[in-house]
Amino acid sequence: MTKELQFTDLSVSAGEQSLLSEARGALRAGELVAVVGRSGSGKTLLTKAIMGLLPDQLRAEGQILLDGQRLDQLSDKEMDAVRGGRISMLFQQPKRVMNPRMTIRAHLLEAMGAHGWGKAKAHETQILSLLEEVGLSPAKDIAAKRPDQLSGGMAQRAMLAIALAGDPEFILADEPTSSLDSILKAEVLQLLRHKQQERGVGVLFITHDIASIQHIADRVVVVSAGQIVDQCPTAQLFSKDRHAKTRELIEASLPIIRSPRAGDSVCLLEAAGASKNYTRRAKGKAALNPTTLRLHSGQVLGVVGRSGSGKSTFARLLAGLEQPTTGQIINQHDDVPTQVQIIAQEPFSSFDPRLTIRTSMSAAVHRLSEADGRERMKQAVTQVGLPEELLDRRPSQCSGGQLQRLAIARALLTEPQVLICDESTSALDSVAQRHILDLLLELRDKMGLSLVVISHDMDVIRYVSDNVAVFFEGELVEHRRLTDFLNAPLHQHSQDLVAALDATSAVRKVS
Repeated sequence: MTKELQFTDLSVSAGEQSLLSEARGALRAGELVAVVGRSGSGKTLLTKAIMGLLPDQLRAEGQILLDGQRLDQLSDKEMDAVRGGRISMLFQQPKRVMNPRMTIRAHLLEAMGAHGWGKAKAHETQILSLLEEVGLSPAKDIAAKRPDQLSGGMAQRAMLAIALAGDPEFILADEPTSSLDSILKAEVLQLLRHKQQERGVGVLFITHDIASIQHIADRVVVVSAGQIVDQCPTAQLFSKDRHAKTRELIEASLPIIRSPRAGDSVCLLEAAGASKNYTRRAKGKAALNPTTLRLHSGQVLGVVGRSGSGKSTFARLLAGLEQPTTGQIINQHDDVPTQVQIIAQEPFSSFDPRLTIRTSMSAAVHRLSEADGRERMKQAVTQVGLPEELLDRRPSQCSGGQLQRLAIARALLTEPQVLICDESTSALDSVAQRHILDLLLELRDKMGLSLVVISHDMDVIRYVSDNVAVFFEGELVEHRRLTDFLNAPLHQHSQDLVAALDATSAVRKVS
């Protein structure tokens, strides 16, 4: 008989407020079911309710059954035997979940329930086998490392090994690839699917990125505003009679190639052999090797590369937040310095949670009179499509999409010529992400802004860029027009990035 994890009339509430309403569904062993929806739709609440990990202030009702056993009626001690044993979890940011003081070996031993030196030694072969199974080698060296000594992709693979260590029947994966670059995302998804099929494990895969699961999921469940509004086999996902929220997610995930702007506009900034070395007396490896590149007026430069490739260091040099170790950043208009603003990756951390948005933004217009400053802030929030009343809220009272727009509005207060967006949409769902990217392109057209869009997501780069700069291990390895880059990437890393894009998705060309 096929093992099954089932939930019936599952609701989650905070006082009188309903956060998840009467959700029904089932996950069978050997299948991968994707739960998709926008940020705040209730996807993560579903997994936490199943695992009995909801915060104290939230209350769950309904039935959760594992092969007929009522998990919702088990004590915390009894649920501890289920968690990590029969049901494991994969988390979005494994380094935050793992104990930073424990080695990967210690994490695996804990997941196996092995304690004491004798048992630890007896499980060494199994530990190395698990690490090799998820593609981590040399396994003995990896086992001895702590989480902070691993790259993002390696940490996610280690988390998968830990999830498999207890030989679970089911795995709940909560946004496990959202912080990975396109290449690593494709690798981890393929690995998860392979292990799921090989071991016959049931996987509930939570994501806001519907494009990433269309080739690995058996079924798709769509959640919106705390309700399951649609579910179907993946093969039926793109039929025209699907729910409006399903079509919205699909529309936002469709790749689009825009016609790039002409490359004969005025040069605003030039990096001339600019490098950055943070080591003592610049004796160690440089964060960025000598780089030469021009940024033109009104164009969008897409900057892509893995974590640690040097792309954020390059952005800080352009913005004047760092001085180059060698070379220089040349302002093409020496009489009037080019105004550059950076929009941070995480909007919640870029505003003081104790202050209203108006108070935080007022620092950018402190040289103006109070009346002029208020008028400038009103104009800025209007430019990004938000009502003025949001200025009197605190960050916690705004959604992620609203805060990201407010971060853009704050950057516009100084009337910049260049906006640098450093992973500015990575924390957003696909619909909100598309809205923000459209807003940036609209501002480029209306205000003549130049944009530097830094992202590990090749779909973002493909959507907005005129030119693409690829960084790899501190080197600028390729800088070309977008269409040339997509059609014939030159560097091996560029070829890997393009190959990681979904080659079977329909591409719409718009002018």
